[in-house]
Amino acid sequence: MDETEVMEVDNLLCDVCGELKFQEREGYYYCIECGTKKEQLRAVEINADDTFNDTKNHTTVRTIKQPKANSEDNEITSWEFYNYVLRAFMEELLNIGAKPELKLMTLQVWAAYMGRMEVAFCHSNVMGLPKLNVRSLPRDARIIYNHKQAKRKRERLDKSNNVQNDERSKWRKWRKTKRKLDATSCSKNDAPSESTAGLSIRLQWSWKARKTLKRHMPLKHLDKHSMDSTGSMRCHGLSPKVKNLVYFDRNMFHLNINKLFVVLAIALNMIGDDLQLTDLLRLIDEEHLTSRYILNYLPEDVALRGKTLIKELKFGHQQDKCSYDFLRRQVGYMSRFIDLTKFQTPDLTALTQRYVMELSLPPAVADYVCRLMDVYPPEFKHLWDTWTYPRYEARVMAYIVYAMKLLFGLDDIKEKKISESAAQVNECLEKIRLTRPDEKAPGTLFVFGEWMRFVELRKVLVSHYNQSFAQRFGVATHLERQLDDILIKERKQEEHDKNFNQVEMTPAVRQSENMRHTFENLLKEKYGEGSSEMTAKDHIEFQASLTPALSYFNRLLLHASRAEGEDMSVKIPDYMRVVHSERQLDPFITKTKELSEYLAKDNVKLCVEELSCQENYQKVGIFQYLQKPDQTRSEFRANCDIKGNEWIEELRKKEKRPIFKFRQPSAKYGAQYQLKMEERAVRRQNMEANNPFWKIQQTPNYRLKLNDEEISLNDLSSLQAFDEAHMEPLSVPLDMPRRLLNSRSSLTDSEMIEPKEEDEEGEEQMKRQLLYVSNFDIWLLHGHMNKLPQTYQRELRTLFPCSFRWLLETCAATIGVSWSTLYEQLLVLEVVFHHGIENWSKHKDHLRLKYNNTNKDINMMTKIYRDMW
Repeated sequence: MDETEVMEVDNLLCDVCGELKFQEREGYYYCIECGTKKEQLRAVEINADDTFNDTKNHTTVRTIKQPKANSEDNEITSWEFYNYVLRAFMEELLNIGAKPELKLMTLQVWAAYMGRMEVAFCHSNVMGLPKLNVRSLPRDARIIYNHKQAKRKRERLDKSNNVQNDERSKWRKWRKTKRKLDATSCSKNDAPSESTAGLSIRLQWSWKARKTLKRHMPLKHLDKHSMDSTGSMRCHGLSPKVKNLVYFDRNMFHLNINKLFVVLAIALNMIGDDLQLTDLLRLIDEEHLTSRYILNYLPEDVALRGKTLIKELKFGHQQDKCSYDFLRRQVGYMSRFIDLTKFQTPDLTALTQRYVMELSLPPAVADYVCRLMDVYPPEFKHLWDTWTYPRYEARVMAYIVYAMKLLFGLDDIKEKKISESAAQVNECLEKIRLTRPDEKAPGTLFVFGEWMRFVELRKVLVSHYNQSFAQRFGVATHLERQLDDILIKERKQEEHDKNFNQVEMTPAVRQSENMRHTFENLLKEKYGEGSSEMTAKDHIEFQASLTPALSYFNRLLLHASRAEGEDMSVKIPDYMRVVHSERQLDPFITKTKELSEYLAKDNVKLCVEELSCQENYQKVGIFQYLQKPDQTRSEFRANCDIKGNEWIEELRKKEKRPIFKFRQPSAKYGAQYQLKMEERAVRRQNMEANNPFWKIQQTPNYRLKLNDEEISLNDLSSLQAFDEAHMEPLSVPLDMPRRLLNSRSSLTDSEMIEPKEEDEEGEEQMKRQLLYVSNFDIWLLHGHMNKLPQTYQRELRTLFPCSFRWLLETCAATIGVSWSTLYEQLLVLEVVFHHGIENWSKHKDHLRLKYNNTNKDINMMTKIYRDMW
């Protein structure tokens, strides 16, 4: 045929991608999506002579379905098995809401991995058969190359001393003779088939496998093993021990279910999907992607012998649950293995909005975070290589924690006063709304203390019905709820296994059934009902969601509003129905004009006061982890003539340096190096001044007339220069923050604002309402988090304020990472913003990084975290 034809056949799908349409080339049909040949379809040319029809002289083409091979010969390799599973996982992600481009990208990443393994899509493979690697399975060698592995017989003890005329030995000899006679009189049906009796093919090894096996045997001897189809040569093993392989090889060449998750993670990143690496881990923990129902992913004829297949693939030894650090490391290894150039940065704005929605925070927090990102956009630099997967989710969540820290202080005192004053303002607003219901009122203020109580109770309520959610947030649940969750999963798996008729009764299966039967009897004796009755009541199914805490809690509220909600084992209080995301944050960022005008109509004057940061956290210093010196190569000599006092003095001289310590950043550079730093700074300033495209304007100095005196604006505090009821931002730049201009004029907690004499008459009839806000000055606890052990992480955690510790752990559990990972990303922001910027008050469209800090400790720490930006 000259032209290719695209056709669609009923009840026939592509085995790789599930496509319905096929394209005919040279008599065979290939999938138009992935190019896989369909063995069950073939085009046959039929002439007029074949049909005994003289009226038709042209040639026609008919598509016939070829019958499948026998079920005994229709065996699949390990690569084909994981291909089916990968396709099922990919379809599950598409059903959850992933982009349609995931299908093609997953195929490309999987093809690149198979090509590097020299299994498929390899142009250098002349024979076209998959090559074996260092972690290959004997099943693959048997199916592809018809090589069998001889069973190792156990050597029996010498029984020459036993009595030969024993009756038991006579029966043993008789049974041996009978077996030999039965073997000689076997029927033709028991003869070996053509596939097993045919000649075997020489084993083909990948270049990496030959390089590894060369360390154990010469290549000529390896060729002899490759020709040994019966496994008679037992001098060497063709599967090296895992301990003899490097970490990269034993992980990358070992095909397991975790490799499928790695492929999906890379594909999701390449298409810029909303599902991130932490979302994929959460779907695995919630068993939306699980190996529990693995037989459903296989073809029907293969699934009938699924138990044997799983045993030969050693699939039962694998665990589909993995941690964030492990999966992130494996993604880096895979990207290095397939030569992936660069990861795609996701939409950070959309990710910020989703996390703010998940935490039930006002949308103003997302806007504030986006403005911080625009000031100095994150670059996600790589410290050591280009294959390390960046921590996108942790960096975005660190921005949210940093914004909350700026707004509320989070020092156990500042946020409490702000919350109490905001609650009082809300009560005043509620009273005014009752008196004037027709007038449009401003939104209710966000109260940090009420939001903390809401989020904490929401975690407890959702954890009562979802055990994976409880494990992620560390919420302790009742033993009965944990038992119900296990029973539900086991019952689903049992019903799934009953769908397949041929189930081998192995000792493991028999033991599992006996344990299940014993467990059912114990349940009936203890609770009076079986597992089916226990799991049927007070159980709520949750669908997969990108915002699990928000969606699951809304599902609980919907269930409680229905008739069946009366039988719930937990009761939801009324304050949990408050929507904190609809409250406003404008007054906390000095936008109080609308609120003050509304309160003034009811003779209430809004007084805004800035709270300073607690200085106790500033005096701790920076923390650093110092590893122990290697003492294995040091020489020790015993001194038997030493006295006790001398021995104690020597021990004090050899005192070990502290492993984890806090110290003040007091190290300085030498005089010569400081001179070089100053020369570089002057040279840079001259270059910038002579550059016409670099416009740096000097900050002007403004003078205000106050009480018939002209006073410099730099000598006044914000409360002296502006009215408390109108705390709008300045339209002119300042050399220093307003809180640092005159510390003596700022208010303390015990002082009150004294009204001026000329305003006393107008303010006598107005009620004062105080609102505390943050002065955007925060406490800092910086140091080096790299390779910090768990013991010292717990020691560091005790220094955090309670409110900040709670917020840090809650935000870390929301995205499924440890709090130390999130705190490291927070240190990147704080160190760069507080120590790595030259001057915040002199930037207009750009930031100027600071490189000439004479403090050595601060400069070195800034350089480390700037490289992680």
